[in-house]
Amino acid sequence: MAIASTCVAQVTISTSQLNGTKWKIKGTSSGSVYEYSTSQRIWHRNDGSSFTYLYYLTDTPITSYEDSVFDYSKVGKQTSGRYIVTLNPKQKVVYCVSIQSFDKTKGMFITKLVTKGLIGVGDGISTYEMVK
Repeated sequence: MAIASTCVAQVTISTSQLNGTKWKIKGTSSGSVYEYSTSQRIWHRNDGSSFTYLYYLTDTPITSYEDSVFDYSKVGKQTSGRYIVTLNPKQKVVYCVSIQSFDKTKGMFITKLVTKGLIGVGDGISTYEMVK
């Protein structure tokens, strides 16, 4: 069954499933790797630099860029959810993605951006492959 322009989350995951995993975006040659702890998403760039972003899981999406509020009280909790909410502290931007698919065994992770009003994100779908 295909889903046309709806942003419905498909899967619930927990921070324990993400903790200690590393992912790269499938089909890119950027060399960037995204690493998760229970409270942080660390972007390791090919040039050796890295950026750390706080995140939490939730069942409530943040769909509007203008109205987005990052709930610091949820960071680092062993919770589960259908959405990953990430804060970019430098730009003061909150991103929310729905978890379309997550299979740690197959090393595949697919997300779709649900926060409206952000620039330069294409169709908002990202497919990640696990880095071993």
